[in-house]
Amino acid sequence: MRYIVCYDITDDRRREHLASLLLDFGHRIQESVFVADLDGALAARMQNRIKEVIDFTTDRVHIFPLCAQCGLKAESLGATATLPRDEDFYIL
Repeated sequence: MRYIVCYDITDDRRREHLASLLLDFGHRIQESVFVADLDGALAARMQNRIKEVIDFTTDRVHIFPLCAQCGLKAESLGATATLPRDEDFYIL
């Protein structure tokens, strides 16, 4: 399933930590917005790691799951607006 994660983090250090963490799961598509194609277990792991980083009293994180059909309908507009795609890979 595809997930869109966006955030508003009040502390620079936590914001950088969260951005680095999210790169472990997906791709940055805007300054505070990431897209990740994850199965249920990885999505849960991502959410748990986010919870370890944020301050629940001042920070905001939104995680939007998109079904496969919704993901296909997504549009990117503008000169450099593209949605990244995970490459297929093989383990030998």
